[in-house]
Amino acid sequence: MSSNIVLKGSLSFLNLGELLQLLGGSGSTGILKLTNMYTDGAGFIFIIDGNPVDAEYQNQKGQDVLNAFFGWVDAEFEFSDEKILHRKTIQKNRMELILNGLRMLDDGLIEIVGQATSKNATVGSSDDSGVPIIKGPLVDYLYIVDEDAFAAGQEVVVQEKYGNWLWVILEGTVEVVRLLPEGPVVISKLTEGAFIGSIKSMKEKSNVRSATVSAVTSVQLGVLDYHRILEEFTRISEILRDVLVSIEYRLMHLTTICANAQFKKIKMLQNMGELKQLPISEKTDGTIYKILKGNATVVKKINNHFLQLCPLNPDDMIGNIPFLSTSHEPHSAQIFVSDNFETEEIDLIDLKEEYDELSTTLKNMFLHTATCLSVTTGRLMDILKNSKAND
Repeated sequence: MSSNIVLKGSLSFLNLGELLQLLGGSGSTGILKLTNMYTDGAGFIFIIDGNPVDAEYQNQKGQDVLNAFFGWVDAEFEFSDEKILHRKTIQKNRMELILNGLRMLDDGLIEIVGQATSKNATVGSSDDSGVPIIKGPLVDYLYIVDEDAFAAGQEVVVQEKYGNWLWVILEGTVEVVRLLPEGPVVISKLTEGAFIGSIKSMKEKSNVRSATVSAVTSVQLGVLDYHRILEEFTRISEILRDVLVSIEYRLMHLTTICANAQFKKIKMLQNMGELKQLPISEKTDGTIYKILKGNATVVKKINNHFLQLCPLNPDDMIGNIPFLSTSHEPHSAQIFVSDNFETEEIDLIDLKEEYDELSTTLKNMFLHTATCLSVTTGRLMDILKNSKAND
């Protein structure tokens, strides 16, 4: 292993989910070495462009090994920045792996190896009621122009109201609530480093809030320099803007599905009618597809039935974007399309190069949106699971 160590520390301070998110957000490639005084030998996670592709401990490899590392709560880590020539045994994207590992840890399905007992909020963790908590990356104070304070119970933004303000949470916790005629549904909670606001607001002059955000505790928010961010956003290519807006569109639609599921207002289909499944290879990491024509929908198959997660429209994107860890497809969901469906291939190499040139704040905002999409998908699955258990 190379001696080019660029990051080291303890998982008792920065847990594995946060660490993988940190390395993922920077698109890092290299080897993450874990050493634990309670285990015999070191463990290794091999990472390419921010995504784990293999994990190894003693003579075992693969995703089960990676899952087990979430239980190494007192391990020391070293990340070595180096080229990886390693067989890819892990196919799921970064956020799926983090959420799955943390959920298994919470459910007692992963053995805890060590003595750390503190449970700080991290992306994918949950409160006592099962509501997921999303923590953001480190805050870039250069983009903060003011601060706002909100008392517990006070609304920061209100669903169906207009507003373009963007904030980052400096202290405290808020909850994201989708309001339905039947009542409110808490979708997730956001804490330090998470963003409040919409990417879509930078593309449209008027922006309608899709959910209510309320303070759970006393909250200190950093007001982001909207004009500075807007200026940078308008300079990026149209295709990258379309990618980012498409991700947020999925999140907004899935939030509504998630809320409806709480009141058992969603419909499971026995088949997809005239729509046919679009084959998406696990090996097409270098390409995504922009919809030009036809109908498409993101579908989750559950117990031989189909749940429509989100309809897709022209200019929406299909496929896995590894550096954002966005994908429903191909691992967590399928795409069904009409006969007249047409797409245009988009090369991810050029897109990644442009993305890498963005400011840290803008990249963190986009990564936060992708994280919320993955977490909200998990929240939907938990609601459906609990609903079935209570029937």
